[in-house]
Amino acid sequence: MNDVLKQRLVGALILVALGVVFWPIIFVEPGERPGLDQVRIPPRPQVDTTPIEPPERAGLRPSETLQAPPVPPVEAPGTEADRAEKPLIPAAGTETASPTAAAVPAPSARTRTEPPEKPELDSDGVPIAWILQVASVSSDSKAEELRQRLQALNHKAYVKKVTREGKSLYRVYVGPKFERARLETIQADIDAQFGVKSMVMRYYP
Repeated sequence: MNDVLKQRLVGALILVALGVVFWPIIFVEPGERPGLDQVRIPPRPQVDTTPIEPPERAGLRPSETLQAPPVPPVEAPGTEADRAEKPLIPAAGTETASPTAAAVPAPSARTRTEPPEKPELDSDGVPIAWILQVASVSSDSKAEELRQRLQALNHKAYVKKVTREGKSLYRVYVGPKFERARLETIQADIDAQFGVKSMVMRYYP
């Protein structure tokens, strides 16, 4: 086969390929999409527009009506003579407050006027606290009784058990407080009331 025939066959194949590619573009109308089915729209649903009949009133329960609370009757004001003839007498079993008790105001909490002192620091930088040793007794019951009496006077008291020479002692303390002056203020009152000789000492937890 000569070269001229080969060139003609190759040219014919190229023309056929170009025709296949450009045929739909040239001869098919725009908007047409062969091979696809048209989109089907579903039919409109049927809606029942029949009016609903009202229910029968025979089986319905009537609603409760709101009633206003009864208004107490207003007594007609009497004359001064009627009031004088009818003194107010309390019912049996009731207590009336005396004017003296009503006039006495409730005790108010005592507030301090001076600012609190800054706590002292030891060599390690730990704040120093103080306690008041009220008494040292050998009976647990006596120590507990003394603690309760101190708490009744609004003192923060507690009991600590110590051992000295094989014997158990119970020491009653008040505190601790960071201000030593607060303990020195109540020390004289506690000594006079309980007949003891208390001591202010440093608190070690």
